[in-house]
Amino acid sequence: MRNTSLVVKKSLFLLYICFLPFLSCAHKSSFLLEIPDFYPEELVESDSAGIRYFSFSLDQKTAAENFLQSKGDAALQIKLTPVKIKGDDDSLSFGFFYDYASRKSEVKSLPVVTDNLQKYGNSSFVLSFCFSRESGVPQGFFIKSASKVRVDSASLTRAFVGHDFSGDIPVFAFAPNGGSNNGTDDFRGAFLAFNSINSREGLMPTITLKFKESGGSQKLAFGGEVLYIRRSDKAVEIPTAALKSPFSVVTYPNEEQYPQSVLLMASDEKLLDFVPGQKNVLTPINVDPGLIMKWPRNNWRGNDYELFEWDRFPGVLFFDISTYAVQDDFFRRLAFFVEKAGFKGRLLSDSELRGKHGYNAHDYKAEDLARFFEKARRENFMLNEKEVLLREILAHNGIILLSSNGEIKAGKGAVISISQESPLHLRTTFIAHEGWHGIFFIDENFRNTVASIYYTIDQQTLAYLRRYFQVTPSLNYDVNDDYLMKNEFMAYLLQRPLSQTAAYFVDMAKREHSQQLAKSEADYIIATGGQGFESAATLLDEYVSDRWNLNAGRVWLITR
Repeated sequence: MRNTSLVVKKSLFLLYICFLPFLSCAHKSSFLLEIPDFYPEELVESDSAGIRYFSFSLDQKTAAENFLQSKGDAALQIKLTPVKIKGDDDSLSFGFFYDYASRKSEVKSLPVVTDNLQKYGNSSFVLSFCFSRESGVPQGFFIKSASKVRVDSASLTRAFVGHDFSGDIPVFAFAPNGGSNNGTDDFRGAFLAFNSINSREGLMPTITLKFKESGGSQKLAFGGEVLYIRRSDKAVEIPTAALKSPFSVVTYPNEEQYPQSVLLMASDEKLLDFVPGQKNVLTPINVDPGLIMKWPRNNWRGNDYELFEWDRFPGVLFFDISTYAVQDDFFRRLAFFVEKAGFKGRLLSDSELRGKHGYNAHDYKAEDLARFFEKARRENFMLNEKEVLLREILAHNGIILLSSNGEIKAGKGAVISISQESPLHLRTTFIAHEGWHGIFFIDENFRNTVASIYYTIDQQTLAYLRRYFQVTPSLNYDVNDDYLMKNEFMAYLLQRPLSQTAAYFVDMAKREHSQQLAKSEADYIIATGGQGFESAATLLDEYVSDRWNLNAGRVWLITR
């Protein structure tokens, strides 16, 4: 029962219950739901010693509970403005209470967010505090401050943790375990608000970073794991599923490089799109390729593979597949259909494929994928289970298009595949090699640049590479396919750092099968020290660096 000395005030601020795609006061225009004329109750006690309690009404609490249940996470965000700061005590505490009768003891025992008002002067700021999924929606919240501070507004939002200086008012957000606003971003308690593993029921959150300016690099550490991020003018997303210790304190070794915004937020719910009745994912995780190499397999959404989309090149999908055998089920028939000399354009039967090697990594453009599946449809060819799944994934993501009459046409994009069975150093090379293919497939200007270098390179140098492609059993490329030759020429030149290019091709020329099957061409490369390849690679490196801030041997902006 309430103390009769309590005075109910309804004039301080409006409580908005709203959905926010991005959580900042600057984004109020994007509210999807707003309940106006909804006043909270401020309960003021004469002996409160600077503590002000704000109680949610029954309707507000019910709405908040429905929100938390439907979205899976929630936070209370309040906008504050210091009015008069006492020099001897400028501290502020913000927290929740769950039982009105026990609120005084709860204030002493439950987690709180603390801040220092002195640094704000008379400027407004925002504090956000995530609800704990275990504790649920509180009865209300409190503000403790000896200095006078005005509560301008409150809103119910999706949970987020971190800071955001991109709007007019700074935002500081905290996990359910609370914390101090001391210039760090503490994610250690975020598992209380978000999923800590990927599953069919929910996903681990994503970290979104924005930088004050593009250019240069940013160094961040998550639980001892250091990431180097080449800054761009676009936000960078880091799924926490990629990290070894995602729920830890984020540190910035170079304080002057403090990011403009670092926000830990729920991942897109579309990533939980699965093939009906199966644990096969359809929607890719948007990611920088630099995070794929060491992505923990126990954080995959599926069993046999994980699916990614290149964040800078929409439509380029990366498959990371458990084993070479499973990868063969997806792509081996495609490899022979698209590229293998003597087999191009044919759909080989399972018995014809038996014992034949495809590739350890794969890449295919939309047009070739559509041709493959359309031929199979017209001929009523029996595809295997993984090829049927591949067709469904490609159609879901617009890389192939299914017409109303059943015809399959090319959409936009490309597919890249690597396997967990490859050791890390090969996975790194494969992602670079196949990544360049992905860009080649979708960018005409890049293709034209490659062609200009291909036609002007020392012809004896080029003759060795063409011969190598032809006689190497694991490749068996059709050297009469001009598009394929330019594509592979480019990828071999850019798959390793420029400093390694000449030595790599000299070593290739010294290999036994080069000396046996392409000796005269290989000896020329040895005699010239691979300089023809290095010169061509230098031109390509300059182009990709100027255009995309990429380099030979690196198609990623994030290094770990």
